[in-house]
Parts: sequence; structure tokens; C-alpha cells
Amino acid sequence: MGGMIPRRTRFPFPGRATLAAGCLPLVLAAACAGSAPEPEDSPAAETAAPAGGGVAPEHNPLRNAYFGDLHAHSSWSLDAWTFGDPMQNDPSVAYRYGRGEPILDADGNVRGRLAAPLDFMAVTDHDNWLGEVQLCQDPEGSIRDVAMCRELEAGSIQAFFRLRSSSLQGLRYPELCGSAEPGPDNRCDQRAAHQWPMVQEMADAWYEPGVFTTFTAFEYSAVHPASGGWLHRNVFFRGEDIPPWGGAALGWNHSPERLWEWMDEACTGNCDVIAIPHNTNYGLGAVLASNNSDGTPFTAEGIEQRIRREPLIEIHQVKGNSECATGLLTSDEECNFEQLFEACDPDTPPASAGGRPVFCNDPSDLVRNALKTGLEVEAEHGVNPFKYGIIGSTDDHRSMPGSADEETWEGDFFGEIGATTPGTPLNNPGGLAAVWAEENTRDSIFDALRRRETFATSGPRIRVRFFGGWSLPADLHARPDLVEEGYRSGVPMGGDLPAASGGADAPRFVVWATRDANSAALQKLQIVKGWDDPAGGAAERVYDVACDDGRPPDPATHRCADNGAQVDLADCSTTGGAGAAELSAAWTDPEFDPSLRAFYYVRVLENPTCRWTTWHAMRNGGELPDNVPPVIKERAWSSPIWYTPEGD
Repeated sequence: MGGMIPRRTRFPFPGRATLAAGCLPLVLAAACAGSAPEPEDSPAAETAAPAGGGVAPEHNPLRNAYFGDLHAHSSWSLDAWTFGDPMQNDPSVAYRYGRGEPILDADGNVRGRLAAPLDFMAVTDHDNWLGEVQLCQDPEGSIRDVAMCRELEAGSIQAFFRLRSSSLQGLRYPELCGSAEPGPDNRCDQRAAHQWPMVQEMADAWYEPGVFTTFTAFEYSAVHPASGGWLHRNVFFRGEDIPPWGGAALGWNHSPERLWEWMDEACTGNCDVIAIPHNTNYGLGAVLASNNSDGTPFTAEGIEQRIRREPLIEIHQVKGNSECATGLLTSDEECNFEQLFEACDPDTPPASAGGRPVFCNDPSDLVRNALKTGLEVEAEHGVNPFKYGIIGSTDDHRSMPGSADEETWEGDFFGEIGATTPGTPLNNPGGLAAVWAEENTRDSIFDALRRRETFATSGPRIRVRFFGGWSLPADLHARPDLVEEGYRSGVPMGGDLPAASGGADAPRFVVWATRDANSAALQKLQIVKGWDDPAGGAAERVYDVACDDGRPPDPATHRCADNGAQVDLADCSTTGGAGAAELSAAWTDPEFDPSLRAFYYVRVLENPTCRWTTWHAMRNGGELPDNVPPVIKERAWSSPIWYTPEGD
């Protein structure tokens, strides 16, 4: 399994200059070879792919906020090719779009363009069908005229589910692959191995240090064999030292543990790789359970491998929010945000035991509950399997990464379940991943991902800083040296508090956030605390720590007063609730117990704005759907800071 692909022997792929000149169907016409160049002052000229070289990265030791999308698909993914993207754009179009270029529809009209380019991104096409899709798309191949290929190309959902069903059983589709058994002699696996270097070359072609960072990646599309609960995660490589294609989830019995073994065995030397679980709301009790995916008990060694390979988790995307759900081990009123499923019937066995045949919200599939469970497991094994930093992303299937704007979003798919008639109003535009990094390069951003100095947003580019420490000044939130002192005297988001020092009775946390100028004003800052009390079990509490009007939260309820912000559904204008461009606070846990494990993370809430379904109805003269709220509060989540009692 080991052994890197030498750069000189990788399969050839057009370099950046060639890609910029290639007349792909949805790329801005002026980018095609022979077209007139854009005026120097035009937006397109500012975002066109450079001929090479890039700029020297600007290094900031106090770190910059960079925004990206680490979950997006092109037509190299089966579902995107079948019914996600009618123009069938390959990853180069996704990279163009992420850099800020517009893409066009079949009539030549601009279909979309980001308000601001992404700083970093990855195309995460599915592993299970990479070879099948390429065989079907190959105009010179002998498989293109197979009935399954013709049905998939025509957008047949029935054909898609037939192919997907075989993969869930760990089988290839013989009509396409020559055999039902996966392996190196199967032509679908052979084609995937052939395609993998092209995935790498595509990412490398668009990497411009200091301007636009890209990562080689794929989606490990595993599903729990017994329950059908999703065990999906995206896999990312730091740089260009990348092992050969190792196989797909269907060939590894859909086992996350097998994936981690391959990552350890194959990614050696200068290679570095991480995986990020996503859509845990589809887990059916299996994805964040307190045991291995095959039901066997955790071991300290297995937990260490897991957290070494999976330091992060995706908390928000188009198919729902996975932070928490009101009524499932929480009474938090803000947990009813973009929930896709109802709560599971507690009288039905968990999916991991063969029950719950339809998707529902299981308490163990929610990130906040997993963070609490991690404290309990750590008490038993000495290692926390769910010590996750937090990101968001879109899971876009239209080669349009970063398209998380409520006002302009038209759904994640096209055709019969797409933009003109959104397939489900329960979906949402998804979110963004953000990091604090010294510079916009692969090494710097990957290091930020590794150390969990990350945060997620539901779409807006809210910036949030979070520090914890024993000697942070009480006025640090209002000082110009907040960041410098935060790093010097404390730890940032994603970190672990050191042992208590300076005679402090409790740690102090400093929070700072700024609004996205193109989104709503900030309403409040919250700190979410979770802890493990051996006497009473895992618990949590939410504290408002900064209100938009400058007044302190109610000392009894720990809540800000309602600021009166409202939305006019006739035109989506907002009234009341002044909101804030910037909020900050220094906060000390009033109920800190030095003997109990705990974590703390920040949630930033905006004033309410129209949900995408309201914008869609207003544009198209339709009715508001009755199964989703007409307004939402966009938000951001920091990664946690953990506290472990001294000696544990």
C-alpha cells in the first residue's frame, strides 16, 4: 500500500495555463483561447487563473482568518453527474468558481458567482463510483454505450439507486465493472486508480500560494452495513506527497477503522493526511457511538488512531445542521436550526442494532452530545475519541463551492429535484470552513486544521476569536493587544487549558467576533459549556456573554434580552434590533469545578434574516413552505477549548 507516486510519473494533466484557456462549457467565455481579454479593472480580470508563479505569501504570526469550502463535488461524483450538474463540469470548473469566476448556464447566462472568492477549497468527489463515472464519461471507451451509463447520463434516479445499492452491499455493478467483486483486477477499480493522479494534478494546477490554496481530497462514502447510517468523511492530503489509490469504502466493508489503517500505512514520510466526518445527522446512532463501527469496544490504541486521523468534524452543510437538537439531551432553544429530521422514537432500537429503518435524529449523532460523550470515554480510556475541532462546508453538487448565500441559493441539485422546484425545502445553502493561519498556503492552513484552530459559519463570513487561560486580563476583550496577549497567556480555540496557575480559581475566556459586512448585524455571543460529572453524568449549559445593546445578560437566566429584530416577509427587509458590527467579552465560568472535565465553545448569532426558501418564493411568486421557518439566525461556531483536571 505504501509508496508515493513520483511527480515525474504521474499521469499528465493540463497545467494552470492550459486550464485557463480550455473552453469548458460553463467558464466565462473570455477565458477561452482566442477570446478578447478582460479589461484590467474588471472583476473577471482580478480572478482569472494566473499563468503561474503566484505571489509571496504574507506571513502574519498572529494569524489571519481564511474562509474556504472543504466539501464540494464535480461531475466526477456519481450523484453530481447524474442529477446534480446538467453541464457536467469537472473539478477545474469548481476551482475556477471557488477563485471567484462566474459560471454560466446552458443559455450562456451567468448562473452564479461568489460575492468574494474563497481562500482555500477542495473538491471531494466520491470514492465508490469514481471509476464507474469515468468509464461512462469516456467518449473513446467501450463502456459508454452500456445501458447503465446511458441511464445515468440521462439523469435516471432509478439507475443511480441501483448502482448505489450494489455499493452498499460491497459489490461492483458487473455490467460496468466486469465483475461484482472489487479489487485490482476490476476495471472500475483500475479506472479509479488511473484517475486518482488526475485528481491530484487538478488540485495542484490551481494552487497559488498566498492567493488560493487547494488540497487533494476525496470523499470516503461509507455506510454502516447493519443500519444504513452514514459514516461519510472527507479525506485531505497536506501537499504533493500522496500515496497511490488505496481503494474505496465498498471494498473496505464501509469501515472507518479500515480507512484509518490505510492512512497510517500508506501515508508515510512527508505525506500527511486527515479525515473529517460529516452529516453525522444521518448517522442513525452509529457514526458517533461510544464503540467501534462493528460494535466492538473502544481501545485506547484505536481511539488514539482515530483522533490522530480525525481532528475535526463538519457541523453544518446543505443536508442539515449537526450541532444539537432541542429535546435531545438539551433544552437549548437555538438548537432548532436547520434540522432535517425529527427525533428518533426512543422505543425503537438504535440503527446499529438493526432498528430505525428511516433517518431520524439520534442523540449520539449530534456534535455537542459527542463532545460530552468524549469526556466520559476519556475518563475510562485516558483518550478522548471525540476531541473535534469544528468546520462547516457546503457539500455542493454543482461545481459551485462556497455558494452558501441564502438570497441567491437555488438548491443543491437540478432538474426534477433541483433549482426550479427545490427537491426539499428542508435543505439549506450550507456553510463555510474557516481557519486562523499565518498565511494562505497548504502547510499553514493544514497546520491550522491539525491543531483545530478552526471555526464554522452557516454561510456569512463572521470572524470569531476565542482564547482561554488562567491569567488572561479581565479587560483583554477591549484591548488592542487582545490577540497577542491571548496567544502569550492563553490557548486559542482547539487547544487544551494547561494546569491552573497564578492562584486562579477558574479559567477566563475571551471572545471577539465581527460581522460580515454583507450579512446581518450580530445579535449576541454565547459560550456553550459541557462537562462530565461522575455523580450526575454529562451535562451542559449555554451562557450569553455579550449582547448587542451593550447591556449584561440577565444574571439569573444567563440570557440577553430580546432585541426586537424582525423581518418583513414581503420584501425581506429588517427592522428593530440595532445589532452590532463587533462584539467581545471576557467571561469566567461562575460554576467551574476544577475536579470535572469540561469543554467550552463559542456560538455567534446574527439578527434574523430571510431563509433561502423565503427569498425563492419572493422571486418566483410561490407560496412559503409550511415545514420550515421563514426566517433564520445565521451563526458561527468556534472549535472548543478543553479542560482536564490536573493528574487525569
